[in-house]
Amino acid sequence: MSCNSTGSLVSVVIPVYNAGEYLEECLESVRAQNYTDFEVLMVNDGSTDGSAAVCRRFSDADRRFRLIEIPNSGVSSARNTGIDNAQGEWLCFIDADDMIHPSFLSRLMDGVLTTGADMCIGSFHYGEVPPHDVHMSGAPTVYSPQEITSLGLYQKLYVNMPWGMIYSKRLFEKGLRFRKGRRYEDLDIFYKLLLSSNHVAYLPEKLYFYRQHSGSFMNSFTPARLDVLDVTDDMLSYMREHCPSLERAARDRRFSAHFNIWTLLISNGMEMPETEARCRRVIREERMAELLDPKVRLKNRLGALASFGGRRMVKFLMKFVR
Repeated sequence: MSCNSTGSLVSVVIPVYNAGEYLEECLESVRAQNYTDFEVLMVNDGSTDGSAAVCRRFSDADRRFRLIEIPNSGVSSARNTGIDNAQGEWLCFIDADDMIHPSFLSRLMDGVLTTGADMCIGSFHYGEVPPHDVHMSGAPTVYSPQEITSLGLYQKLYVNMPWGMIYSKRLFEKGLRFRKGRRYEDLDIFYKLLLSSNHVAYLPEKLYFYRQHSGSFMNSFTPARLDVLDVTDDMLSYMREHCPSLERAARDRRFSAHFNIWTLLISNGMEMPETEARCRRVIREERMAELLDPKVRLKNRLGALASFGGRRMVKFLMKFVR
């Protein structure tokens, strides 16, 4: 079954906050899709720049684009507002400073409709400029919910982002939403979406262009980065209660988060003794299991091994591993 033009309605949710520098490129990339049966919900999260004007220009020119204004309340609230107002059978999220390939929607819709999956996940290009050519891989790989969640937790596949994929709206109908007031909202929700699916299709094609720039959250250290500790603690509790077969994988992801925060504290010269003690406690609890688990990636194994030598050994390792 091919989806080169129209079919099931897709609701494209774009949270917008002071994205004026990149927003037009983002919206143009959506308008250029060769799958045309979509609506775009541009949720303006109280922008103070010219973002709203850009959105209005698109909504005036194309009835598929709809501007929704909300007071500034964060990306989770903006995405949730988009979900609540979506009219499509399918949902996808795009960040306002990113872009998508012209075949993004058609390829992901092919993925769900030919496999019967509740989700189709594509790969992404990371950088400032999109690639000139994208290799189309053919049929997607189909995973069970547990299989792909395990791959995501062990960080073998990048599936913890909300963008770059398409979802059946059914997955959100029981009230599942992005958690407000906490960063790493993507890490907080991805496994719940995957485990709620019947099965998940995956395409290795780099159809989503993730723009890297110095102002992004992941390129700076702020206290909000510490939210990942609570998010991965909650993740482990969730697996213990709902999916015990994935507990070991969740422990690995929790180890990775705590080790990463510890190294960030060291590299930024931050004096946060309680947070450092919390990270080191989890690292001590998990490091032997990390070394013995064949599914753990090499970076985590090296971190577990270096942790036996304390701060000095970890600082030495950081010179070689990023």
